[in-house]
Amino acid sequence: MNIQISKILKLKSLSLYFFSSIITAGIGILINPFLSLGLSAKDFAIIGYYASFSSLFMPFLSLALSNYYARKYYQLEIPEREKVYQTILSIYLFIGLFSLAILVLGYFYYHKYFVKSIEFSPYAVLSFLPLYFTNFYNLYLLDLRMKNQAKKYSFISVSNAFTGAALSLILVYFLKYGAIGRLSALLLTSILFGILSFNIKKFKFKIDKKIAQEAFAFSWPLIISAVLSFFFMGIDRTFLEKINDNYNLGLYNVGIQISGYLSIFGTVLFQTFQPDIYKHTAKNEHKKVLWLALLVLALNTIPIILFVVLSEPLISILTYGKYIESADFARILSVKLIATTFAFLASEILVGYGFSRNELFNRVLGAVFSIGIYLFFIKHWGFYGAAWGQSVTWIMMGIISLSSLFFVKFRKKNTINNS
Repeated sequence: MNIQISKILKLKSLSLYFFSSIITAGIGILINPFLSLGLSAKDFAIIGYYASFSSLFMPFLSLALSNYYARKYYQLEIPEREKVYQTILSIYLFIGLFSLAILVLGYFYYHKYFVKSIEFSPYAVLSFLPLYFTNFYNLYLLDLRMKNQAKKYSFISVSNAFTGAALSLILVYFLKYGAIGRLSALLLTSILFGILSFNIKKFKFKIDKKIAQEAFAFSWPLIISAVLSFFFMGIDRTFLEKINDNYNLGLYNVGIQISGYLSIFGTVLFQTFQPDIYKHTAKNEHKKVLWLALLVLALNTIPIILFVVLSEPLISILTYGKYIESADFARILSVKLIATTFAFLASEILVGYGFSRNELFNRVLGAVFSIGIYLFFIKHWGFYGAAWGQSVTWIMMGIISLSSLFFVKFRKKNTINNS
């Protein structure tokens, strides 16, 4: 009886997570035609270019501490969980702000000497500052997911999407501020919900030295690993900027943005089952981990197939017929989402089993290969080569992570048998 109730509650939570993701995606889809009217190809190029650096900067701000919180969640009683949460918040508050200042300064000098076709001010600060406040918001959402508080999670995430959309419409469509308007809307939204998430948890500054040491010992390989993700999902636009063709870079980023709506389904699936992945890996329930991974991968593939079939008329509607040329990029980049889900699942399972250092080695290996793939593909096929390069690099990363998982589990099993 208890098992049936648990399954019903799990199904209800899953429905709420999907409902919120559909609403969130729907909000973005509804405002997209209006944003397309207010944004030029160069605006899209600027927004997409700076967005690509989020995968490089975010690990230095988040320090992968949310992974530590998720890993420890089922191993600690409530008072200890709260102590871990408050310690992470305290670290985010001070170390995160210092890290952001260093990163922006470092990027300024990189931009000064190596970037020619895209302006620094005010776009860089408007793009990078939201990352700081997003830390508090993401940690709060993770806490809600781990507690399976699906109703509250849905309300907060939908409210966030609605606020960002409303501000974007005002600043981009009505006031005609272009890229500055869009980036300002995202910044204001991140500040509002970052502070809200911060206050809901009744923050008390407290850094527990033992927790901090254990957290950093666990997360430092993941920080470097996450930074290396830039070479999979951000460096393409760094290379493409050198071509000095902001029109096609804008179309490429429109394709990324529209295919990104599909990524919401994969993200929600991943977030929904993430606590279960950590739970089953902690208990060494290997079959359940495998079935969860296959389920997430299969469910994520369905909307992608539908989009590939209907992409051209959909993009015509979503961009008010203005950027229909981006349809080819969107199709290719949507296929990439299958490869991305596969790679992240393999990576998360590896971390769930406690092999965070193996994950770091995998990312280093994958990053080296991805740089070569992007350089080769972009040199021969330009923007289309960059799009296909994303799929190839993520498939390769998934294979590396999966191979590593089998290797370390096989080696561990042999060690136990020999002893």
